[in-house]
Amino acid sequence: MEQSLFLPAELDFILSNVHYTHSEIKLNVVSSQIASQCPICQSISTKVHSRYLRMISDLPVSGKIATINLQVRKFFCENSACIRKIFSERFKQQLKSYARRFERLNELLSSMGLDLGGNVAHRVGKLCFLRISASTILRLVIKSPIQTIVAPKIIGVDDWAFKKRMKYGTIIVDLEKNKVIELLPDREAKTLSKWLEQHPSVEIVSRDRSSTYASAITEANKNIVQIADRWHILANLTEGFEQFLNTQRQSIKEVAVELTSTNAVEAVENPPPVVEIENDIELYQVQSMSKYHDKFLKTKQLQIEGYSKRMIAKLLEMSRNTVLKYWNMSSFLPKVGKKRNNLLDYEDYLTQRWNEGEQNVKNLYAEIREKGFKYQIRSVYELMQRYPKTIINVIPEMVKVKYYSSKQLSIWLGTFRKDWSDELPKTYLAKLINDNPIIRKVRNAVLNFKRFMKDKTGEKLVPWCKNIIEDEAEHIKRFARGILNDYQAVYQGFESNWSNGPVEGQVNRLKTIKRQMYGRASFELLRKRVVITSKR
Repeated sequence: MEQSLFLPAELDFILSNVHYTHSEIKLNVVSSQIASQCPICQSISTKVHSRYLRMISDLPVSGKIATINLQVRKFFCENSACIRKIFSERFKQQLKSYARRFERLNELLSSMGLDLGGNVAHRVGKLCFLRISASTILRLVIKSPIQTIVAPKIIGVDDWAFKKRMKYGTIIVDLEKNKVIELLPDREAKTLSKWLEQHPSVEIVSRDRSSTYASAITEANKNIVQIADRWHILANLTEGFEQFLNTQRQSIKEVAVELTSTNAVEAVENPPPVVEIENDIELYQVQSMSKYHDKFLKTKQLQIEGYSKRMIAKLLEMSRNTVLKYWNMSSFLPKVGKKRNNLLDYEDYLTQRWNEGEQNVKNLYAEIREKGFKYQIRSVYELMQRYPKTIINVIPEMVKVKYYSSKQLSIWLGTFRKDWSDELPKTYLAKLINDNPIIRKVRNAVLNFKRFMKDKTGEKLVPWCKNIIEDEAEHIKRFARGILNDYQAVYQGFESNWSNGPVEGQVNRLKTIKRQMYGRASFELLRKRVVITSKR
């Protein structure tokens, strides 16, 4: 039988016989080496002491588990000065000392573990007739070496979350090869700076707007060209525009009311009488809103008095995120409650039936239940409390004013008119721009900034920032100051073809791998799976 079909060709083995079962094939093999080398003194010995059996696992053969019964010799060390008197013979390739698997099997299992993780690789291995545990696969992955980095020149850095808002690391990507070359265990400046000092070949670094990364790069090498990522720049601009629009909510609502139907306009001119609070739900909503408003006023008062965010959070027993939100708000914005049910989808039908004379709420509830309404009758009672109890008085059509959030408007108004899709409320947006000169002016500044980025005219940044700082809204001024503080990186972001796009893609890949391991794997295991598979 041709033994090369079963055994590695690099080893001096002799296949003596083969034994088959329904699920396994056992090969009896004898070593044919004439001599062996002492692992201590490296001297060659030919004097045999004894023999023993080693059981070695190998790749499956024809759908059967392969096991090698290898007869190995022990040798006397012929060097009288050596501390080792007896040693087992060594094999230079495919079989290491104390190993229970050939190297070609270990390479296959390592590749499966790197791509699939321990548990999945274990299940796939069973289908491929490999007798191995998930823990062994993970041990092989951790032992897998990471190839030496070959002098990267252009890299991108970004942070990623071990656990969101609690612990973060740093990912470093070679932008020329689009491969992850390193994961760092934190996002501290000193960690990145130390890595850059160890890799002096780096010439260009693309990053987000993080001041931590900026200071780390400068500290490591002042000659490195920094590129601020364009997406993050635009995200900061949109965020500032949104915060500005929060200060214009009254004007935004007025325009929305003016553009409603004729009945809506009449309803505004003849407002309904003040409705007394008659149920617990409405009372709870009013009390909750008052509580949030009081917290906002107290926060602003302490802010004026010079208290820090941390101290305000401690005094008012609030989370620091809420304090930060109130800190940056110039006026209180009530929280918009979520839609609790789909009753309003049936309001036209209820109004029609009420005007036709059906004024029994239980009967109306039964009718809309047949049409698909799935909620309790109480919501129908609350809606119809204000309906007149006569057939003669026809119910006026409801005034439904469509409001848009500042986030929506910052996206729509930050887009050129020629790019507005048909789904957008074009009439409303146009009226808002025409009626509010402040919004119009800030919008023009935002669009000019985007035009500079599209045309790669970074030299216009400084005049733009100076004009903004002189006479625009505070939130846009803050953005302009940030641009001037990070001017060189932002300028390169305008002019350069490099960006952090590939880095964001690699971060998404890292998240997928991390979630495959359910967040319980060590950082070293995650690092091996991300970096090694990226370099293939």
